[in-house]
Amino acid sequence: MEDSILEQCEGKYCSIDEIASCMMNNSKTSRKTIIWKVNQLIKQGKAVRVGRGVYLFAPKSKYQLATCDLAREACDALNYKFPYLELTVTDTSSLGELMNLQPFSTVVCIETKKTAVNAVLSALHKDKIGGYSKKDFPRIERYITSHQPVLVRPVLAVNPSLPKKDNVRLASIEKILVDLVCDSDIYGQYQGSELQNIYRNATERYVVNYSQLLKYAAARGKKAEVVDNLSDTNEYQKVRCML
Repeated sequence: MEDSILEQCEGKYCSIDEIASCMMNNSKTSRKTIIWKVNQLIKQGKAVRVGRGVYLFAPKSKYQLATCDLAREACDALNYKFPYLELTVTDTSSLGELMNLQPFSTVVCIETKKTAVNAVLSALHKDKIGGYSKKDFPRIERYITSHQPVLVRPVLAVNPSLPKKDNVRLASIEKILVDLVCDSDIYGQYQGSELQNIYRNATERYVVNYSQLLKYAAARGKKAEVVDNLSDTNEYQKVRCML
């Protein structure tokens, strides 16, 4: 049956309803079995999940956020001092591959629970790591050409981050794409035509779970703006009616 599913869907975005309808018309196989077969194709790398009940039947890489030395240094220091504190990390140094022009500086953003922000900032300062809160962002902008800042802020709406390692979660591609739109004051170098480049290249090169992305965008109150950016990409145009 896996071969039959690939024959019908290879290279396409398909919903589980479409797949089940086609397969059940041609055999007496149950919907549950069809779903299991689709999951087997995902495990084999022949399909990827791009939304709730929506799949792309083509190989595609998962985005892995690469962190710079500063981000790793900050996380190691915080893990040592606060071994049970969960952190979510975004590092814009990894976005260069998705852009035409390289940014003149990058930002490391660490999110944690609101009550821990001041303690985290204090710990970073004691380790001589430049940490700033969101309200201090003008200071970051003023000196941004001379060093890479670490922004510390409360964790935002439940976000689609990757599984944690040593209590650190790396931002997923879905979270990054939404945050670039929501936090244009922080990510000013990634706006305009470069934002379009990032959206286009990210959706073409990597697996994007659009259902997670849109849920997070809605939680942050920027769903319409995010959809506007997605609408300029070929990949989203292929799948939008299935979401």
